[in-house]
Amino acid sequence: MGEDEEEALDMLAADLFVHASSCVSSFGHFHLALSHGRAQERVMMKLMTDPKYRSIPWDRTHLWSVAEQAIEPGHPEHSMTHWDELAAQPGEIPLDQLHAMQAHRHDGAELYHHELIEHLEWRERGHDRLDYVILGSELPLLRGIEDPMGRLVGTSEDHAWLMMTRRLLNASRSIAVVGIGRSGRAMIDCVRDNHELIGLEPAGGTLRWYLDAYACRCSDEEPM
Repeated sequence: MGEDEEEALDMLAADLFVHASSCVSSFGHFHLALSHGRAQERVMMKLMTDPKYRSIPWDRTHLWSVAEQAIEPGHPEHSMTHWDELAAQPGEIPLDQLHAMQAHRHDGAELYHHELIEHLEWRERGHDRLDYVILGSELPLLRGIEDPMGRLVGTSEDHAWLMMTRRLLNASRSIAVVGIGRSGRAMIDCVRDNHELIGLEPAGGTLRWYLDAYACRCSDEEPM
């Protein structure tokens, strides 16, 4: 836990930096998946602007979407549009390492499933998984799902979202949940008495929460 929002974000950024460097050294690439939210945007901006993290191997980083609304890639609200602007362009990540969900297509889940397999299956067994996943205060809305066809990606009950499955997320090397400020406190309030809302139980990986004092109710001082 960080005393304030910046400290919590810095703790996450430092951990991601270590994971990225280690995975590139071991496997040649680093596979990072993110859901979209304001906290995640702030993490990415910190990684791009803070001199401590300047040496992150972005040219060896693949970016994946955890969930996407049924909109086309390139749409202003598509998550990969934001990650392209905040990370890919300043970090010079090759375009073929940005993996945008095509949630507007009826076969979007199947396409993303095969794209994930294509880029992960060549790794040694046991390491053929996502390296780092960042989730935010929208976590209770996403919930882990399972695809009836056994794919790594499925659709929400209302078919409004395409999402990575609980199986894929829980197989990840590391999951980071960031909750800061008012939205972080709302997330904690929502999941405190209903752990099933999260659906995260890593198998062979780690789950870490990055919260500030306000989100943890250790402080009643309103965030700026």
